[in-house]
Amino acid sequence: MLKRLVQRRRHGKGPYGHLFAAPPGDEVMALDCETTGLNTRTAELVSVAAVPVSAGRVQAGAALDLRMARPASLDGESICIHGLRGVDLHDGVPVEEGLRHLLDFIGNRPLVGWCLDFDLGIINRYLRASLGFDLPNPVIELSDLYRRRHHYRNPESLPDLRFERVAGELGVPVTYGQYIRRTGDWGGVLRFWRRGMALSVTEFKIQRAGLLVMILAVVLRFVAVLFQW
Repeated sequence: MLKRLVQRRRHGKGPYGHLFAAPPGDEVMALDCETTGLNTRTAELVSVAAVPVSAGRVQAGAALDLRMARPASLDGESICIHGLRGVDLHDGVPVEEGLRHLLDFIGNRPLVGWCLDFDLGIINRYLRASLGFDLPNPVIELSDLYRRRHHYRNPESLPDLRFERVAGELGVPVTYGQYIRRTGDWGGVLRFWRRGMALSVTEFKIQRAGLLVMILAVVLRFVAVLFQW
């Protein structure tokens, strides 16, 4: 929180100052990226994509899908995961240019995704080097929401947070083979959102403020989900 306040003070009046303002309306951005590895300190960006979700409706036709110029560390092992070969990145853009397109596209809207800590760790490493700040957008982490839901229903057991396992439990038609490619991944993530697991923007703001009333909001949302299912 302190780091974000410092960055807001430094960059709030600059060309990206709007990113530090309160998000408008109920639109969020589903975010995902592909990389050459799993180490946030060394992995390079291969592609990044964002899909607007407005009032619970996925705006697939307005999605942003950027492929970066081929990174030096692209190898067969990472290609097996994301499926993007060197030839597929022939027309890719430099990472700094691609991230500027991403910032213009997502604005200050909250970000939603599955295990976003990794994606943001990679993106923020590049942003700190080129622009001097991390993405200040609020984050809605679907795996955390699922973990809370699981604990509410099964307080004695630990949740299995593997994406394909959760998809099967929730009845989302996505296989592991589809998951390791973005089309399957996006389908699953966005269906999670539409199935009502995510908190609203208002609830999210209350949660970040650390107010006790958030407990009631979460409980009410879980009750609503349970009755819905």
